[in-house]
Amino acid sequence: MEFMWIAFGISALIVALALAAVLFRLRGTLGAMQELLDTTSDEMKETLPEVRETIGNVNDIAMGVNVGLRTAGRGAQAIGRTVSAAAHGAKVASQSLVRSFLGG
Repeated sequence: MEFMWIAFGISALIVALALAAVLFRLRGTLGAMQELLDTTSDEMKETLPEVRETIGNVNDIAMGVNVGLRTAGRGAQAIGRTVSAAAHGAKVASQSLVRSFLGG
């Protein structure tokens, strides 16, 4: 019976030492992970203003493209109206020419 208690004590000591070693390694891993996250966070804080500036530049370019497209659309509408007016004028002129030849 006494041997059983000694065996339990030794096995509990071995488990405790193994658990301490695992926790020690885990502490090192978590420390490295925290350092990596801190570094990443600092780099993101430095990069974020540049990203915002780039997004602002992209927005400015997009607004310029929109203005250009609107202007081109208005020009295309004006050309369409001009072509329509020219076609109507040609139609009226041809009708008038036909009437004058036919003796109208």
